[in-house]
Parts: sequence; C-alpha cells; structure tokens
Amino acid sequence: MSSINPVVQVAQQLMLGSAVKQNHALEHATIVLLSRKYPEVRLSGISFAAGFFVFGDLPTEAILPTAQEALNLLRTTQPELAIHERCGTNLAVAGMLTGLSAMTIARLRRPYSTPNNVILASTAALILARPLGLTVQRYVTTQTPNASMRIEKVSPMNVFGSPAHFVSTDNPEAAGLFS
Repeated sequence: MSSINPVVQVAQQLMLGSAVKQNHALEHATIVLLSRKYPEVRLSGISFAAGFFVFGDLPTEAILPTAQEALNLLRTTQPELAIHERCGTNLAVAGMLTGLSAMTIARLRRPYSTPNNVILASTAALILARPLGLTVQRYVTTQTPNASMRIEKVSPMNVFGSPAHFVSTDNPEAAGLFS
C-alpha cells in the first residue's frame, strides 16, 4: 500500500496525470456497472490520483467486486466503458464552446454581432459539444488502467450529508507526475 503525498495528489489533479485519468476511466466503468445492478439509485463520481468517489446510496459490499469487474472489463473486452455520456468533461466542453462562440460573435462588427447570431452560434456550439466532449474524454481525461493498477479498498462515508464511497487505488506506474 502506497502512502498518499498531498503535493503529488494536487499536481496529478491539476495536470490530469495518468493516475487521475486511469481512475476516471475506472470510475465511469464502475458507475455504469453499478447503474445496471441498482437502476433506481442516482449515482455520480469524481476521480483523484489516489482513487475515486462513488456518490449514491449503495451497499458498501457491492462496490469492491463491481470496481474489480470494471477494471477487468476496461483492460480486456470493454474499454469503451471509460467514456460516459453524463461526464463532467462533456459539461466543461459545452460551457467553453458556448461561451467562446458567444463572445466571438458578440465582438464582431455589425451586422454580424446581433443577438440572433449570438444565439445561433451558441446553439451550434452546443450541438458540436456532445461529440467533442466524448472525444476529449477518450483522448484527454480518461486512460485505460495499466496492469500495475490495483484496487486497495472501499471506504464508506458521508460527504456533505450524502452517502458516498471512496475507492482507493494504488498505481505504481502512475506515481510520477508526468507518466
């Protein structure tokens, strides 16, 4: 079991280090599988270099075997489980594209900078954001977990009064900031 260096954790998070990207992929796959087993439970998550949170009212004993199954599927037959339709990456891409398109049109000279054109550009950006967000997930914010990644444990907790579980991972090959 590795120790958690907070400086490395923050640097990995800010620079989207490989440990964060691999945990992000595992988080998505785990949530997909849990959603199939518990369709009535609303789930979400967030990833860090040391692991990931699963938010939702679930039995703790269901998390570890599901995460291990997800890890196996990502590495073997279903790497596409790393990409999730409701990922925050999609929202970030949509927000950036929409904001940039609206600002660009608004800065043009008349007659191009009309409110109608700002709305049209924003709408076009939202339409482009969906496929672009999925592409950004695939190539930037997720990564198939390497062979050395291990799931260490699952810790139940409450986060701001909501049930959550933290899935701790160990990933020796992703310990370096730029790996």
